Amino acid sequence: PAPKKKTQATPVAAMEQNLFVSTMSVEEKVALAMSVGEETLTVEELTALYTSRPHPVVYDGFEPSGRMHIAQGVLRAINVNKLTSTGCLFKF
Repeated sequence: PAPKKKTQATPVAAMEQNLFVSTMSVEEKVALAMSVGEETLTVEELTALYTSRPHPVVYDGFEPSGRMHIAQGVLRAINVNKLTSTGCLFKF
């Protein structure tokens, strides 16, 4: 008999096996994401994105100039937590 060929999972597929699954509705996800982002899609585009992808990839473009105040760090953490609660994956 021929040896069995090993199949390797792609990095994305392997990563998705351990991802958080949000219990929010698409409408709740969109509302929360719109409250955080400054450069967002339209509500319709964001709804389509959350409908088609359980884990959209978002980019954190935070770039402080000068000394950072503690409130900036706290606000950043709050916003990241809001988006991860909707199932988003971050690129920093």
